Amino acid sequence: MNINNRLFAYPVLSEEKNDYNQSVFNVNYEQTMQGVNSLKLSFKIEMTCQDLEKMILNGQAEYVIHLECTTTAYREVLYSVSNYIEHEIPIGRVNGRLEAVAFIILKKRVTNFYSEDWVEDFNGVTFDLLQGSILAYKNLESLLLTKDYEEFSNANSIFTVYKRITDDDKPAEISLDSSKIRIGLGTRDYDTYARYSVKTELQAIFNSMLILPALVYVFEELKQENGEELYRNKEWFLALEKSYAKRGINLMDEVLNSDKESYQLAQEAMELPISKALNQIPAFFDTIEED
Repeated sequence: MNINNRLFAYPVLSEEKNDYNQSVFNVNYEQTMQGVNSLKLSFKIEMTCQDLEKMILNGQAEYVIHLECTTTAYREVLYSVSNYIEHEIPIGRVNGRLEAVAFIILKKRVTNFYSEDWVEDFNGVTFDLLQGSILAYKNLESLLLTKDYEEFSNANSIFTVYKRITDDDKPAEISLDSSKIRIGLGTRDYDTYARYSVKTELQAIFNSMLILPALVYVFEELKQENGEELYRNKEWFLALEKSYAKRGINLMDEVLNSDKESYQLAQEAMELPISKALNQIPAFFDTIEED
C-alpha cells in the first residue's frame, strides 16, 4: 500500500514532495526473528519539523505504521507517539513481501494549521484539517520474507499440473495467479500424465513437454512492462528469484533485462531440459529392447 502520485489540498511532509523547506520525515526499520515463530519489526523515526512534533506532543497527531502482506491478506496498523516502535508478528501470518508505509496522522480536527517551514507558496496561508488527515508520509522499502523455500530448489517444484474441466480436445492452459504456476490439461491428457509422470525415467521428457513451455511463457510475461510488479508477490516468483540468488545472479538485472530470448532463459533455468529428455530416450528404448 504505497502512496504514489497522490494530490493533497494542503502541505504534506514527504521526500516525494517539496512543500517544506528543511524538515525531514524518515523511517529506518529492520526485521529480526524471535525464535522460530515470531518476526520482530523495529521502526526508528526521524522527524525534524517542530510544528508537527508539537502537535504529536499535544495529542493532536500521532505516528502510524501501516503493514500489509498481499500474499496472506495480513494487514495491521500501528499507532504511537514515540519515534521508536517495535512490533512482533506471528510468522504464520506473513509470507512473501511485507509492504509498509509510515505516516503522521491527525487524531482530531485542527483549525488554522500552519508551519514556519512551508515553502513560499504557502506564506500567510492556514488550513482547517479533519481527523485522519495525513500530515506526513514515507513509503518504506518492502521486506522479503522467504521463510524456507528449499522445496523450490528446482524448476519443477514451482509448477503444478491439474485436470481442466473441459473437453479433451482443448489446448493446455497456463495460469500465473496462484502460489504455483498452474498447467491445465484436458481429461485424457491429464490421465496420461498422472499415470506416467511418477516414472523416474520419464521425468525429463515430461519436464521438456510441459514445464519448459510454461517457463518460457513466464519469462515472456515478466519481460513485459510492469511484469515484475504484477507477479512479485507470488511464491513462484520469490522462489525463482531466490534460485537465481543462490547462484549469485540477480533475476531482474541479469536475467529479465538481458538480451537473451525467453526460450534460452527457460532452458538455462531448468539446466538444459531438452538435452536431458533426449538423453533419456535411448535409455528408455534400450530397456524395452532388452525386455
